[in-house]
Amino acid sequence: MASKRPWHCYSKIKGPAFQRKRSRSHRREYARGGADSKLRFFQGGLSLKEKKREEYDLVVGLKVEKNVQISHYALEALRITINSTLQKRIGRQNYHLTIKIKPFQVIRENRQLNFAGADRIQSGMRNSFGKSIGRAARVRAGKIICEVCCNLKDLPLVKDRLRIANVKLPVKCKTVVLHAAALEILKQSGLPFYDAKKKRIISPFELEKIAALAT
Repeated sequence: MASKRPWHCYSKIKGPAFQRKRSRSHRREYARGGADSKLRFFQGGLSLKEKKREEYDLVVGLKVEKNVQISHYALEALRITINSTLQKRIGRQNYHLTIKIKPFQVIRENRQLNFAGADRIQSGMRNSFGKSIGRAARVRAGKIICEVCCNLKDLPLVKDRLRIANVKLPVKCKTVVLHAAALEILKQSGLPFYDAKKKRIISPFELEKIAALAT
């Protein structure tokens, strides 16, 4: 029996996106079948309806450094790594976790026989569309994968969990601050401030200049 292929075979973004379409007419479904995503919950901790994002001291996230495809298994492992420890150590009332991406991409595989003479048997199937084997999320460079809302006293634990969660992903990520209640809190965090809309890191000097103009 053939072993499972490593994820680096699917981590690169190639060709058009094939997403599963739930339509009544099966003729419109190009990528049908396969198991559903393992990632079912995209939020953890205290709901944003009870405590808003701006009420926390910091909002810290993981920024992707390059284009990549991330499997639904890796996203579920990331969620469990962050959510389970924060819930035990600091309590559900003191943080909020959000997974910002969703695994819509259908991963396909066309397995080939590998014994002697198999090329004569399966040579006509090399360009086949393939069979669905899982789900993945297509992520572009600069995208925020997840974000954690927390207080300044809990930041060391949050940074450590994000570091461990990054190990479970097939791409290198950078821990950045997405929101800070005050400029002094941002300086105490020791992390760079990232503007997700403009996709660039803003220095504390620029933030001071913006705050001075606002006042």
